[in-house]
Amino acid sequence: MIRKQIYIGAAEDERLKQIAHANGISEAALIRGAISRRLQEEDTREAAWNRLQGMLRERPIVGAPQRFQRSDAYSDRLGQYDEPD
Repeated sequence: MIRKQIYIGAAEDERLKQIAHANGISEAALIRGAISRRLQEEDTREAAWNRLQGMLRERPIVGAPQRFQRSDAYSDRLGQYDEPD
């Protein structure tokens, strides 16, 4: 194990002592458990993000995006007001 020193506030220290005592564990064990859970959350979040990116990369591109042409919006109306021959 590697030793780390941290600073916490008085209220945090008191709460840490209460929780450790209520659970019958040392303050150090409580802190180690909290760190482990937080790191696991990060690993899970990163894995989920990597899976999502992989799914997006594998998704087939249905077609290239097309540029909007104003004339396309009126193609069915072109000639509607033309004089009949």
